[in-house]
Amino acid sequence: MTVAARSRLRRYARWLPAAAVLAIVALAIRYRLITPVPVRAHVVDRGDVTREVYGRATIESRREVQLGFDLVGRLSDVLVDEGDRVKLGQVVAHLAPEQLAADARAAATAISLAKSAVARLAADERRAASTLTFSQQEAARVRTLAASGSVSARDLDLAEQQLALATADLDRVRAAQAEAEKQIAVASGATASRTATVTRAALVSPFDGVVIRRFKDPGDTVVVGTTVLRIVAVDRLWARAAVDESSLGELREGLPATVALLGAAGEPLQGTVDRIGREVDRQTHEARVDVLLAKVPQPLAIGHRADVLVTLERRPDVVRVPLAFLHRDPTGAFVYLDRGGRIARVAVQVGAVGRERIELTSGVSPGETVLCSPVPGAPLSVDRRWSRAP
Repeated sequence: MTVAARSRLRRYARWLPAAAVLAIVALAIRYRLITPVPVRAHVVDRGDVTREVYGRATIESRREVQLGFDLVGRLSDVLVDEGDRVKLGQVVAHLAPEQLAADARAAATAISLAKSAVARLAADERRAASTLTFSQQEAARVRTLAASGSVSARDLDLAEQQLALATADLDRVRAAQAEAEKQIAVASGATASRTATVTRAALVSPFDGVVIRRFKDPGDTVVVGTTVLRIVAVDRLWARAAVDESSLGELREGLPATVALLGAAGEPLQGTVDRIGREVDRQTHEARVDVLLAKVPQPLAIGHRADVLVTLERRPDVVRVPLAFLHRDPTGAFVYLDRGGRIARVAVQVGAVGRERIELTSGVSPGETVLCSPVPGAPLSVDRRWSRAP
Protein backbone atom coordinates (compact mmCIF):
# COMPACT_ATOMS: atom_id res chain seq x y z
CA MET A 1 0.00 0.00 0.00
CA THR A 2 1.33 3.38 -0.94
CA VAL A 3 1.91 6.21 1.51
CA ALA A 4 -0.96 8.21 -0.03
CA ALA A 5 -3.40 5.34 0.40
CA ARG A 6 -2.43 4.87 4.04
CA SER A 7 -2.93 8.59 4.63
CA ARG A 8 -6.43 8.50 3.15
CA LEU A 9 -7.34 5.47 5.28
CA ARG A 10 -6.25 7.24 8.44
CA ARG A 11 -8.42 10.26 7.55
CA TYR A 12 -11.47 7.98 6.96
CA ALA A 13 -10.90 6.20 10.29
CA ARG A 14 -11.03 9.48 12.18
CA TRP A 15 -14.54 10.14 10.77
CA LEU A 16 -15.99 6.64 11.50
CA PRO A 17 -17.15 7.31 15.13
CA ALA A 18 -18.92 10.49 14.11
CA ALA A 19 -20.60 8.72 11.23
CA ALA A 20 -21.79 5.93 13.51
CA VAL A 21 -23.28 8.44 15.95
CA LEU A 22 -25.04 10.25 13.11
CA ALA A 23 -26.47 6.96 11.88
CA ILE A 24 -27.82 6.07 15.31
CA VAL A 25 -29.38 9.53 15.70
CA ALA A 26 -30.95 9.22 12.29
CA LEU A 27 -32.41 5.82 13.14
CA ALA A 28 -33.79 7.16 16.47
CA ILE A 29 -35.36 10.13 14.70
CA ARG A 30 -36.85 7.83 12.09
CA TYR A 31 -38.18 5.48 14.80
CA ARG A 32 -39.68 8.37 16.78
CA LEU A 33 -41.16 10.23 13.85
CA ILE A 34 -42.14 7.41 11.57
CA THR A 35 -42.64 4.10 13.47
CA PRO A 36 -46.12 4.17 15.12
CA VAL A 37 -46.80 3.00 18.72
CA PRO A 38 -49.37 0.20 19.04
CA VAL A 39 -52.20 1.35 21.34
CA ARG A 40 -55.80 0.66 22.27
CA ALA A 41 -58.19 3.37 21.13
CA HIS A 42 -61.68 4.41 22.22
CA VAL A 43 -63.97 7.16 20.97
CA VAL A 44 -65.27 9.35 23.80
CA ASP A 45 -69.07 9.26 24.01
CA ARG A 46 -71.94 10.38 26.20
CA GLY A 47 -74.03 8.07 28.36
CA ASP A 48 -74.84 6.99 31.89
CA VAL A 49 -72.25 6.46 34.59
CA THR A 50 -73.36 4.53 37.65
CA ARG A 51 -71.60 4.58 40.98
CA GLU A 52 -71.93 1.20 42.62
CA VAL A 53 -70.79 -0.75 45.65
CA TYR A 54 -69.65 -4.30 45.05
CA GLY A 55 -70.02 -7.22 47.42
CA ARG A 56 -69.66 -11.00 47.26
CA ALA A 57 -72.84 -12.58 48.63
CA THR A 58 -74.65 -15.82 49.33
CA ILE A 59 -78.37 -16.49 48.91
CA GLU A 60 -80.07 -16.85 52.31
CA SER A 61 -83.61 -17.13 53.65
CA ARG A 62 -85.08 -14.94 56.37
CA ARG A 63 -86.79 -17.95 57.98
CA GLU A 64 -85.32 -21.40 58.33
CA VAL A 65 -86.29 -24.37 60.50
CA GLN A 66 -84.76 -27.75 61.27
CA LEU A 67 -87.74 -30.07 61.77
CA GLY A 68 -87.57 -33.01 64.17
CA PHE A 69 -89.76 -35.01 66.55
CA ASP A 70 -90.01 -34.47 70.30
CA LEU A 71 -90.55 -38.23 70.65
CA VAL A 72 -88.39 -41.32 70.42
CA GLY A 73 -89.42 -43.69 67.67
CA ARG A 74 -88.85 -45.17 64.25
CA LEU A 75 -89.64 -43.28 61.04
CA SER A 76 -92.36 -44.99 59.09
CA ASP A 77 -92.24 -42.60 56.14
CA VAL A 78 -90.82 -39.29 54.91
CA LEU A 79 -93.23 -37.76 52.43
CA VAL A 80 -91.01 -35.07 50.85
CA ASP A 81 -87.54 -34.87 49.38
CA GLU A 82 -84.95 -32.16 48.79
CA GLY A 83 -86.23 -29.45 46.47
CA ASP A 84 -89.92 -30.15 47.14
CA ARG A 85 -92.19 -27.22 48.01
CA VAL A 86 -94.32 -27.58 51.15
CA LYS A 87 -97.32 -25.70 52.53
CA LEU A 88 -98.14 -24.48 56.02
CA GLY A 89 -99.47 -27.46 58.05
CA GLN A 90 -98.52 -30.07 55.45
CA VAL A 91 -97.54 -33.45 56.96
CA VAL A 92 -93.98 -34.26 55.87
CA ALA A 93 -93.07 -37.34 57.97
CA HIS A 94 -94.52 -39.94 60.38
CA LEU A 95 -93.27 -42.05 63.22
CA ALA A 96 -94.33 -45.71 63.33
CA PRO A 97 -97.81 -45.47 65.00
CA GLU A 98 -98.34 -49.00 66.39
CA GLN A 99 -97.33 -48.45 70.03
CA LEU A 100 -98.76 -44.93 70.13
CA ALA A 101 -102.11 -46.11 68.75
CA ALA A 102 -102.19 -48.97 71.29
CA ASP A 103 -101.61 -46.52 74.14
CA ALA A 104 -104.43 -44.31 72.84
CA ARG A 105 -106.81 -47.30 72.66
CA ALA A 106 -105.91 -48.31 76.22
CA ALA A 107 -106.64 -44.80 77.45
CA ALA A 108 -110.01 -44.82 75.65
CA THR A 109 -110.83 -48.20 77.28
CA ALA A 110 -110.17 -46.71 80.70
CA ILE A 111 -112.87 -44.12 80.01
CA SER A 112 -115.38 -46.86 79.15
CA LEU A 113 -114.57 -48.74 82.36
CA ALA A 114 -114.98 -45.61 84.45
CA LYS A 115 -118.35 -44.88 82.84
CA SER A 116 -119.50 -48.47 83.53
CA ALA A 117 -118.53 -48.04 87.17
CA VAL A 118 -120.59 -44.85 87.34
CA ALA A 119 -123.64 -46.70 85.92
CA ARG A 120 -123.23 -49.51 88.47
CA LEU A 121 -122.89 -47.03 91.32
CA ALA A 122 -126.06 -45.28 90.16
CA ALA A 123 -127.95 -48.55 90.72
CA ASP A 124 -126.31 -48.98 94.11
CA GLU A 125 -127.39 -45.42 94.99
CA ARG A 126 -131.00 -46.16 94.13
CA ARG A 127 -130.91 -49.30 96.25
CA ALA A 128 -129.27 -47.49 99.18
CA ALA A 129 -131.79 -44.67 98.92
CA SER A 130 -134.68 -47.15 99.04
CA THR A 131 -133.14 -48.88 102.04
CA LEU A 132 -132.71 -45.53 103.79
CA THR A 133 -136.32 -44.57 103.12
CA PHE A 134 -137.54 -47.90 104.57
CA SER A 135 -135.24 -47.51 107.59
CA GLN A 136 -136.55 -44.02 108.24
CA GLN A 137 -140.16 -45.20 108.10
CA GLU A 138 -139.43 -48.21 110.33
CA ALA A 139 -137.57 -46.08 112.87
CA ALA A 140 -140.53 -43.63 113.04
CA ARG A 141 -142.97 -46.50 113.57
CA VAL A 142 -140.88 -48.07 116.33
CA ARG A 143 -140.50 -44.71 118.09
CA THR A 144 -144.30 -44.37 118.16
CA LEU A 145 -144.75 -47.89 119.53
CA ALA A 146 -141.98 -47.40 122.06
CA ALA A 147 -143.70 -44.30 123.34
CA SER A 148 -146.86 -46.31 124.00
CA GLY A 149 -144.90 -49.20 125.54
CA SER A 150 -145.84 -51.65 122.76
CA VAL A 151 -142.22 -52.49 121.90
CA SER A 152 -139.14 -52.86 123.97
CA ALA A 153 -136.21 -50.47 124.14
CA ARG A 154 -134.09 -53.09 122.37
CA ASP A 155 -136.37 -52.97 119.30
CA LEU A 156 -136.05 -49.18 119.24
CA ASP A 157 -132.25 -49.42 119.38
CA LEU A 158 -132.23 -51.90 116.49
CA ALA A 159 -134.44 -49.61 114.39
CA GLU A 160 -132.18 -46.61 115.07
CA GLN A 161 -129.11 -48.69 114.23
CA GLN A 162 -130.61 -49.83 110.90
CA LEU A 163 -131.40 -46.21 110.08
CA ALA A 164 -127.78 -45.15 110.75
CA LEU A 165 -126.43 -48.03 108.64
CA ALA A 166 -128.71 -47.15 105.73
CA THR A 167 -127.62 -43.50 105.88
CA ALA A 168 -123.93 -44.46 105.96
CA ASP A 169 -124.38 -46.90 103.05
CA LEU A 170 -125.98 -44.16 100.93
CA ASP A 171 -123.12 -41.77 101.77
CA ARG A 172 -120.59 -44.46 100.78
CA VAL A 173 -122.28 -45.03 97.43
CA ARG A 174 -122.38 -41.29 96.69
CA ALA A 175 -118.66 -40.94 97.58
CA ALA A 176 -117.89 -43.82 95.23
CA GLN A 177 -119.89 -42.04 92.53
CA ALA A 178 -117.83 -38.86 92.99
CA GLU A 179 -114.62 -40.90 92.79
CA ALA A 180 -115.81 -42.61 89.61
CA GLU A 181 -116.60 -39.23 88.04
CA LYS A 182 -113.04 -38.10 88.82
CA GLN A 183 -111.70 -41.31 87.29
CA ILE A 184 -113.59 -40.47 84.10
CA ALA A 185 -111.92 -37.03 84.05
CA VAL A 186 -108.49 -38.62 84.64
CA ALA A 187 -109.08 -41.19 81.92
CA SER A 188 -110.29 -38.47 79.54
CA GLY A 189 -107.12 -36.46 80.22
CA ALA A 190 -104.97 -39.52 79.60
CA THR A 191 -106.83 -40.19 76.36
CA ALA A 192 -106.34 -36.60 75.23
CA SER A 193 -102.65 -36.86 76.10
CA ARG A 194 -102.26 -40.10 74.16
CA THR A 195 -104.20 -38.62 71.24
CA ALA A 196 -101.90 -35.58 71.29
CA THR A 197 -98.92 -37.91 71.34
CA VAL A 198 -100.27 -39.65 68.25
CA THR A 199 -100.65 -36.22 66.65
CA ARG A 200 -97.03 -35.40 67.57
CA ALA A 201 -96.00 -38.50 65.67
CA ALA A 202 -96.83 -36.57 62.49
CA LEU A 203 -94.26 -33.92 61.47
CA VAL A 204 -95.81 -30.83 59.83
CA SER A 205 -94.32 -27.82 58.07
CA PRO A 206 -94.58 -24.58 60.07
CA PHE A 207 -94.74 -22.37 56.94
CA ASP A 208 -94.73 -22.37 53.14
CA GLY A 209 -91.25 -23.16 51.93
CA VAL A 210 -88.82 -25.50 50.22
CA VAL A 211 -87.08 -28.58 51.58
CA ILE A 212 -83.36 -27.96 51.15
CA ARG A 213 -81.99 -30.91 53.13
CA ARG A 214 -83.25 -34.37 54.12
CA PHE A 215 -81.30 -36.02 56.91
CA LYS A 216 -83.30 -39.21 57.66
CA ASP A 217 -85.05 -41.98 55.72
CA PRO A 218 -87.89 -44.41 56.59
CA GLY A 219 -86.72 -47.02 59.07
CA ASP A 220 -84.26 -44.71 60.83
CA THR A 221 -84.61 -44.34 64.59
CA VAL A 222 -84.93 -40.80 65.88
CA VAL A 223 -84.66 -39.31 69.35
CA VAL A 224 -85.65 -35.94 70.76
CA GLY A 225 -83.67 -33.26 68.92
CA THR A 226 -82.87 -35.33 65.83
CA THR A 227 -83.25 -33.23 62.66
CA VAL A 228 -85.24 -34.96 59.92
CA LEU A 229 -85.74 -32.13 57.42
CA ARG A 230 -84.45 -28.61 56.90
CA ILE A 231 -86.99 -26.20 55.42
CA VAL A 232 -86.57 -22.56 54.38
CA ALA A 233 -89.20 -19.99 53.55
CA VAL A 234 -89.03 -18.42 50.11
CA ASP A 235 -91.31 -15.42 50.70
CA ARG A 236 -88.28 -13.31 51.70
CA LEU A 237 -84.93 -14.28 50.21
CA TRP A 238 -81.79 -12.22 50.73
CA ALA A 239 -78.48 -11.91 48.98
CA ARG A 240 -76.31 -11.50 52.05
CA ALA A 241 -73.32 -9.50 50.84
CA ALA A 242 -70.04 -8.49 52.43
CA VAL A 243 -69.04 -4.96 51.39
CA ASP A 244 -66.04 -2.88 52.33
CA GLU A 245 -66.50 -0.71 55.41
CA SER A 246 -65.56 2.41 53.44
CA SER A 247 -68.96 2.24 51.70
CA LEU A 248 -71.07 2.30 54.86
CA GLY A 249 -71.41 6.08 54.82
CA GLU A 250 -73.20 6.02 51.45
CA LEU A 251 -75.32 2.90 51.87
CA ARG A 252 -78.93 3.19 52.98
CA GLU A 253 -81.98 0.98 52.99
CA GLY A 254 -84.07 1.02 49.82
CA LEU A 255 -81.20 1.48 47.35
CA PRO A 256 -81.61 -0.63 44.18
CA ALA A 257 -79.23 -3.49 43.56
CA THR A 258 -78.54 -6.23 41.03
CA VAL A 259 -77.60 -9.78 41.99
CA ALA A 260 -75.76 -12.06 39.55
CA LEU A 261 -75.61 -15.71 40.59
CA LEU A 262 -72.28 -17.32 39.85
CA GLY A 263 -72.60 -19.77 36.98
CA ALA A 264 -76.27 -18.95 36.33
CA ALA A 265 -77.47 -17.99 32.88
CA GLY A 266 -79.89 -15.17 32.19
CA GLU A 267 -80.35 -11.66 33.44
CA PRO A 268 -79.21 -10.65 36.95
CA LEU A 269 -81.85 -10.55 39.66
CA GLN A 270 -83.19 -7.24 40.91
CA GLY A 271 -83.40 -6.32 44.58
CA THR A 272 -83.25 -3.55 47.16
CA VAL A 273 -81.11 -3.03 50.22
CA ASP A 274 -83.25 -4.36 53.07
CA ARG A 275 -80.90 -4.33 56.03
CA ILE A 276 -77.43 -2.98 56.80
CA GLY A 277 -75.34 -4.70 59.44
CA ARG A 278 -74.00 -2.70 62.36
CA GLU A 279 -70.87 -4.74 62.92
CA VAL A 280 -67.71 -4.85 60.80
CA ASP A 281 -65.59 -7.97 60.62
CA ARG A 282 -62.33 -7.18 62.38
CA GLN A 283 -60.28 -9.33 60.03
CA THR A 284 -61.72 -8.52 56.58
CA HIS A 285 -63.09 -5.04 57.50
CA GLU A 286 -66.32 -5.86 55.69
CA ALA A 287 -69.90 -5.18 56.77
CA ARG A 288 -72.96 -7.30 56.06
CA VAL A 289 -75.64 -5.94 53.74
CA ASP A 290 -78.85 -7.88 53.06
CA VAL A 291 -80.40 -7.31 49.62
CA LEU A 292 -84.04 -8.40 49.39
CA LEU A 293 -84.64 -10.24 46.10
CA ALA A 294 -87.65 -9.28 44.00
CA LYS A 295 -88.24 -12.89 42.92
CA VAL A 296 -87.06 -16.39 43.71
CA PRO A 297 -83.88 -17.29 41.79
CA GLN A 298 -83.96 -20.28 39.49
CA PRO A 299 -82.53 -22.66 40.32
CA LEU A 300 -82.89 -21.99 44.03
CA ALA A 301 -79.95 -23.06 46.17
CA ILE A 302 -79.47 -21.62 49.63
CA GLY A 303 -75.85 -20.59 50.02
CA HIS A 304 -75.38 -20.01 46.26
CA ARG A 305 -72.65 -17.41 45.74
CA ALA A 306 -73.51 -14.21 43.90
CA ASP A 307 -72.07 -10.84 42.93
CA VAL A 308 -74.05 -7.89 44.30
CA LEU A 309 -73.91 -4.36 42.90
CA VAL A 310 -75.70 -1.69 44.95
CA THR A 311 -76.43 1.47 42.94
CA LEU A 312 -75.40 4.58 44.87
CA GLU A 313 -75.83 7.19 42.12
CA ARG A 314 -76.70 7.24 38.41
CA ARG A 315 -75.38 10.17 36.34
CA PRO A 316 -77.22 10.36 33.00
CA ASP A 317 -75.85 11.70 29.69
CA VAL A 318 -72.32 12.59 30.78
CA VAL A 319 -68.98 12.49 28.95
CA ARG A 320 -67.42 9.15 29.79
CA VAL A 321 -64.48 6.88 29.01
CA PRO A 322 -63.57 3.36 30.13
CA LEU A 323 -61.60 3.19 33.37
CA ALA A 324 -58.57 1.67 31.62
CA PHE A 325 -58.00 4.94 29.69
CA LEU A 326 -57.67 7.11 32.82
CA HIS A 327 -54.20 7.64 34.31
CA ARG A 328 -53.01 9.36 37.46
CA ASP A 329 -49.69 10.67 38.70
CA PRO A 330 -48.67 13.18 41.38
CA THR A 331 -49.87 16.03 39.16
CA GLY A 332 -53.40 14.65 38.88
CA ALA A 333 -55.62 12.73 36.45
CA PHE A 334 -54.93 12.70 32.73
CA VAL A 335 -55.66 10.81 29.51
CA TYR A 336 -53.77 10.26 26.27
CA LEU A 337 -55.57 11.75 23.26
CA ASP A 338 -55.11 11.55 19.50
CA ARG A 339 -53.89 14.89 18.14
CA GLY A 340 -53.48 14.65 14.38
CA GLY A 341 -52.28 11.06 14.50
CA ARG A 342 -49.89 11.67 17.38
CA ILE A 343 -50.16 10.98 21.10
CA ALA A 344 -50.92 13.93 23.39
CA ARG A 345 -51.31 14.05 27.16
CA VAL A 346 -54.29 16.05 28.45
CA ALA A 347 -55.23 16.79 32.08
CA VAL A 348 -58.86 16.01 32.96
CA GLN A 349 -61.31 16.48 35.82
CA VAL A 350 -63.00 13.34 37.11
CA GLY A 351 -66.67 13.15 38.11
CA ALA A 352 -68.58 9.99 39.02
CA VAL A 353 -66.57 6.77 39.00
CA GLY A 354 -68.37 3.62 37.92
CA ARG A 355 -67.17 0.03 37.83
CA GLU A 356 -66.43 0.11 34.09
CA ARG A 357 -66.69 3.77 33.01
CA ILE A 358 -65.79 7.08 34.51
CA GLU A 359 -67.24 10.57 34.04
CA LEU A 360 -64.90 13.33 32.81
CA THR A 361 -66.14 16.83 33.51
CA SER A 362 -63.39 18.66 31.57
CA GLY A 363 -60.43 18.04 29.27
CA VAL A 364 -62.09 15.93 26.57
CA SER A 365 -65.16 16.12 24.36
CA PRO A 366 -67.40 13.50 22.78
CA GLY A 367 -65.97 12.25 19.48
CA GLU A 368 -62.32 12.56 20.50
CA THR A 369 -60.21 9.43 20.63
CA VAL A 370 -58.53 8.41 23.88
CA LEU A 371 -55.57 6.05 23.84
CA CYS A 372 -53.90 3.61 26.23
CA SER A 373 -51.20 1.01 26.13
CA PRO A 374 -52.13 -2.63 25.50
CA VAL A 375 -50.25 -3.29 28.75
CA PRO A 376 -52.55 -2.10 31.58
CA GLY A 377 -51.18 0.99 33.32
CA ALA A 378 -48.13 1.39 31.04
CA PRO A 379 -47.36 4.98 29.93
CA LEU A 380 -47.28 6.15 26.31
CA SER A 381 -44.67 8.31 24.62
CA VAL A 382 -46.04 11.77 23.88
CA ASP A 383 -45.81 13.08 20.27
CA ARG A 384 -45.33 9.59 18.86
CA ARG A 385 -47.48 8.34 16.03
CA TRP A 386 -49.85 5.55 16.99
CA SER A 387 -51.63 2.58 15.43
CA ARG A 388 -54.27 0.25 16.76
CA ALA A 389 -52.81 -2.75 18.52
CA PRO A 390 -53.80 -6.07 16.97
